[in-house]
Amino acid sequence: MVQTTRPPDGEIQSFASVQAKLASCSKVVGEAFFPVMVEALAEVLSVRYVFLSALHPADAGKACTVAVWDNGPGDNFEYQLEHTPCADIVGQGACCFPDNIVDLFPQDQMLKDMGAKSYVGTPLRSSSGKTLGLLAVLDDKIIAHPEQAAEIVELFSGRAAAELERLATSSLNERLGRIVEDSVSEVYVFGADSYYFELVNRGARENLGYSMDELRQITPWDLKPHYTKEQFIEYVAPLRNGEVPTLLFETVHERKDGSRYDVAVQLQFFPGVENLFYASITDITDRKRAEQAQAHLAAIVASSDEAIISKTLNSIITSWNDGAEKIFGYAAEDMIGKSIRLLIPADRQGEEDDILARMSRGEKISNYETIRVCRDGRRVDVAVNVSPIFDAAGNIVGASKIAHDISERKLAEERERLLMGEVNHRAKNMLTLVQVIARQTAANDATTFVQRFEERILALSASHDVLLTSCWQDVPLEELVRSQLAHFRDTFESRIKLSGPPLKITAPAAQAIGMAVHELATNAAKYGALSNDDGVIEISWKIEQSGAAEQRFSMHWTECGGPAVEKPTRSGFGSTVIDRLLAASLEGEVDLDWQPTGLVCRISCRADKVLSGSDTSVLDSNSVIQLRQPRAEATRRILVVEDEVLIGIEIAEILKEAGFDILGPVTTVGRALEQLESENCDAAVLDINLGKETSEPVAKLLSKMGTPYLSVSGRSVEDRPAAFSGSLHLAKPIQSALLVKEVGQMVAAAAPRPAGQDH
Repeated sequence: MVQTTRPPDGEIQSFASVQAKLASCSKVVGEAFFPVMVEALAEVLSVRYVFLSALHPADAGKACTVAVWDNGPGDNFEYQLEHTPCADIVGQGACCFPDNIVDLFPQDQMLKDMGAKSYVGTPLRSSSGKTLGLLAVLDDKIIAHPEQAAEIVELFSGRAAAELERLATSSLNERLGRIVEDSVSEVYVFGADSYYFELVNRGARENLGYSMDELRQITPWDLKPHYTKEQFIEYVAPLRNGEVPTLLFETVHERKDGSRYDVAVQLQFFPGVENLFYASITDITDRKRAEQAQAHLAAIVASSDEAIISKTLNSIITSWNDGAEKIFGYAAEDMIGKSIRLLIPADRQGEEDDILARMSRGEKISNYETIRVCRDGRRVDVAVNVSPIFDAAGNIVGASKIAHDISERKLAEERERLLMGEVNHRAKNMLTLVQVIARQTAANDATTFVQRFEERILALSASHDVLLTSCWQDVPLEELVRSQLAHFRDTFESRIKLSGPPLKITAPAAQAIGMAVHELATNAAKYGALSNDDGVIEISWKIEQSGAAEQRFSMHWTECGGPAVEKPTRSGFGSTVIDRLLAASLEGEVDLDWQPTGLVCRISCRADKVLSGSDTSVLDSNSVIQLRQPRAEATRRILVVEDEVLIGIEIAEILKEAGFDILGPVTTVGRALEQLESENCDAAVLDINLGKETSEPVAKLLSKMGTPYLSVSGRSVEDRPAAFSGSLHLAKPIQSALLVKEVGQMVAAAAPRPAGQDH
């Protein structure tokens, strides 16, 4: 501590000397003033202690010394004001305690430590009257002239307060200046009369590309291409006139290089001496881009036909677009705030648990195909894409779902699957038909097999061309007949005469009639009216009324002019086709009349068994082809159900030759059920596809009766309906030996035969 000479105890210098001392101190400015002043005051009052304190900026209960004198310069310190005479100064104003200061403030330990006996102090106030701090003198002896001491302290306090305020203000201004200059926001100050910029901070200068000297020659409308001078002055007039405190608006700034950027402006006006405008401007280019992107995205979401939904990690829906309403039937107000589980079927609730677990791990889910429930209870196939939603801190807070209605695609896939199944079924049936034709042709005339087989395959192909052209429905009868007589087209009208109304018939009827016409034409070319140069064939058809309501279809094939005709001594494949196949397919009567003048074939059946648009699913007993011989009780009876009559005949013939008794074949479910009601069977062979129906009802009834059955189809064993899952299966074309083996094992397993008995 630096020691100085104190005046004699209690001696106070003259007023002139005091003023001289104060004037001498005033020559020093800034923070250096305070140490000089406390030394001078200690010398003038002849006291040991002087300290000048400022109130703590953050804690009103504390003071911080700015300068300390203790018989020499002392270190600054902080102290609590409570229970001290300094607190009285701050709260009440100047005070003077010439003696016994420790007794007056017994809780002030610092007074005791200093050995103080007297105290004089006064507050330091700003020009506005705010208390900035205090000036206090203390001594370890009694102050002899307290009034004079108080006046001198008051005199020094005025100069100390002014300097303290000046430094505080200067410091604040410097800090504000640095903050404004370094601010990321752009700051502009321009005059209210000239409108030229007076101050522009570094952020604005760098963004614009102008120097401060250049900016002093520029006005706001020079930077704002959307405003003219007149428009800008008119726009800020309400602010200048005091009608509004601030103006907030968004516009565009143009840089020195001509590029532009979006800005948000907050403009204030300071009238009076300042008479200037202050603008705080933020570059909002990124925000504008984000807003545009968000608006664009929102437009896409709003107009999308896909369901776009967001939800929390608790499955609560937070957004719902029009696409979601179109797919699921719920409006946004019906679903926002509700659980997404409302859309999930009861048997698929576990899917949502799995999705949430994957979202919590930050995973994405792509093209997840599932089923959801609509408002009307309808189930809809959807493909779902799910992505996690992150907050600004990178935390997963929800999920975004995009659901695409794939019902049409699923229906198309199902249609394609059914179509491919139908194509496969028809192809396998066709191959089986070819197999039957080959076997029957070889069995009846092995020497001419190749020629006859080719002819029959070509006839079958011709029928299929007509069927394909007619999409397997509404087949023109005359076109079908002409296709089977194509080799004789040159004799149409002269030797082959067609007559009858234009009729469209069903595909099954067309196949049967086509094959029959081919066999009749082949017979006519070899033995009948077409085997010479004079014979004639007349082919006619008509629809007749029979009874009150029933209509009947009839078709006649009449030959004349050919060689004399005799009835064949044996029946070949052609007779089987004409007689049995045609009769069964049309569920009618077929009469082959072998007159000497020529063969006459008469076909008659109910019209609804032939004409397109008629229901032919229920057949009468004529659909049963009686091939079986009277059987012994030990012979096993097999029901044959097959809509392709020729294939049914072949299956029946194969099983009959193996020693089985045959029930059928029948071509429809209705007739099969009728047979089972009237007669029992030991087993059955079921074609799965029967035209527009399947044999599933027959399979179910057989299962209920405990009767085994074998399914045959163009389908694979895996592609069968569920009702057939427990049965044996053979794929078409059928191997004769395998058919016999499977049926035999099936019957043996169901009902073991007594010893010594066999097929």
